[in-house]
Amino acid sequence: MRNTNMDIEYRQRKKRRYPWWVKTVDQITTETDEARLSKPQMNFLMHRLLVEGEKAKAAIEQSKEFVAGKVRDKVPGYSVRDLALHYAANTYQTGTIGSLGDPVFNPFPGIQEIQNTWKLHPPQSLGLPAWEASPQEAAQTVEKAAVQLGSPMIGITTINPDWLSAGVEISPDVDEVTVDGMTRILPERLKYVISVIGVCPPALTLRSQTQLGAAGDRAGYEAFGMATTRLLRFIKGLGYTAIDGISFGPQIPHAIASGLGELGRMNRMINPIFGGNVRLGCIFTDLPLAIDKPIDFGLQRFCVGCKKCATECPPQALSLEDHPVWEPFNEWQAGGKKAYFEDNRSCGDFQLGKDMYCSTCLSVCPWSKQDKTVLHELAHIMGAKLPFLSSLLTKMDDLFGYGRISEAKKLEEWWDLDNPVRGVDSSQGR
Repeated sequence: MRNTNMDIEYRQRKKRRYPWWVKTVDQITTETDEARLSKPQMNFLMHRLLVEGEKAKAAIEQSKEFVAGKVRDKVPGYSVRDLALHYAANTYQTGTIGSLGDPVFNPFPGIQEIQNTWKLHPPQSLGLPAWEASPQEAAQTVEKAAVQLGSPMIGITTINPDWLSAGVEISPDVDEVTVDGMTRILPERLKYVISVIGVCPPALTLRSQTQLGAAGDRAGYEAFGMATTRLLRFIKGLGYTAIDGISFGPQIPHAIASGLGELGRMNRMINPIFGGNVRLGCIFTDLPLAIDKPIDFGLQRFCVGCKKCATECPPQALSLEDHPVWEPFNEWQAGGKKAYFEDNRSCGDFQLGKDMYCSTCLSVCPWSKQDKTVLHELAHIMGAKLPFLSSLLTKMDDLFGYGRISEAKKLEEWWDLDNPVRGVDSSQGR
């Protein structure tokens, strides 16, 4: 169904895509002639793959040698590091992705075999040595790549065996992940942990307890998942081993140890820039990396007086105690840390019963606001340097309307907001 003039005029009023010097016109500016019109043909590359398969394979093999030669000759823009970034940036365009091997792009039968030749090629498969650098340069390189590949921030530490799940062990005697009955064994050489942040769009998560809020929560998980997958390919492209660590233990301890945040009242990590609107992934690798230190921005003292996450929690699953405790709430929680342990069964039952992901606590945290104003910067500084004022800052937060959005009109207003790409200003704090 074609848009009416009224529809078009309405859209032009609602959204000005370009600056004033770009004008709208009734017809495209390229001159056309319907009498000369012909159907577009299959593009040349697809034709080579489908019709001239063997020639395409030979051309791809020739291109590999061309690239390897450029790397050997140290041509700028053709280092192993550059090549690894190229492969990582191409993760979701060609080949197969994910544990199920679902083809991302496979419009014709038989094309997958040739597409496989475009997959990641570690330098060893091209007759090249692995990329080498100091741990400091390697850490800076990985972070630079991570930002390009979708994560605004990463942290680096080493594996703490006590933070891995029951049934996961570390051994110097295995070269790859090994399953022995109910035990999974990690190679000792994969000792470096890269924690990866995905940021939830705050304009959505503040509409928690609705399907809009659930969309924001899932967007954060998708963000770290995609960035992690790309970063895995980048490290493999450098010539090192990298595996997704998400199934080997909780993400929060290593992320906190790597300086990405502190543990808050909701028993989750709070980042000083993005607050609770973050979701975490991690990578285990043998690429030698410089280690980050933990941080302190006053959150432990701040959470004592704030309690906003707990008072806003719909099933009342969060602790309202004045101070953290040593004793876990139930058998699903690990001991050994002093924390505000939550009733995770009540939390889970609430979300299952509503067919949605809640994240109310993380979105209403005063640290989760993304507004770039002097007032908010001062509030962050006060929260970090004068955390005993947290109750006052929380009252101000409520007074200025920075809590959960529940009014019907404001819920629907999200569709008219001028949000950044994917709803997140990832340059904040840089």
